Amino acid sequence: MKAYFIPGAFEDLNSSNYKAVLDVYKDVGYDPKFVKIDWAYRTMDDYVEQARGEISKGDLPNSLLSGFSFGSIIALSIAAEVNPKRLLLFSLSPYFKEDFPITKSWEVWAGKKRVENLRKLSFNELAPKIQCPTILFAGTKEVRRYGDKREREAHKRIAGSKYIIIPGVGHDVTHPKYVEAVREELAKI
Repeated sequence: MKAYFIPGAFEDLNSSNYKAVLDVYKDVGYDPKFVKIDWAYRTMDDYVEQARGEISKGDLPNSLLSGFSFGSIIALSIAAEVNPKRLLLFSLSPYFKEDFPITKSWEVWAGKKRVENLRKLSFNELAPKIQCPTILFAGTKEVRRYGDKREREAHKRIAGSKYIIIPGVGHDVTHPKYVEAVREELAKI
């Protein structure tokens, strides 16, 4: 079974130690696939379309789909169209229509086209379409710094989902404690 991983915004395989997550997938019996995204001057709709091009729709119902931060928004959007066998959302970003307004500094950083596009992406429309086992992850440090409203809402709205908060970890899916939490959850499956 394949395990697709979509990275965080403006990152590629070499930006972080994503290999640690891919190695966990391999160790527990999955065939890991890193989904490359071209982040330059594009919107969430473009990112979702790129990821769709890297992921076989025929494979998805028998695969694990995962994403980190912005990548988790992409993964959630794809899973709402074609449910994977399992969905893992690492540090789900709170940049959906329902999360606006967002700080002006973040909007400047993200850019006008991206913000306009995200303002149209409705979490409330996507969440009920997720009909597969879903695990949400976040670190305690990121929860303290940014809050976890989006993860809590996802846990509430995605039937049968599980929410794991990892002690002592920030917004970093490659942190050893984060990686171990992923390993522990996948070993239970």
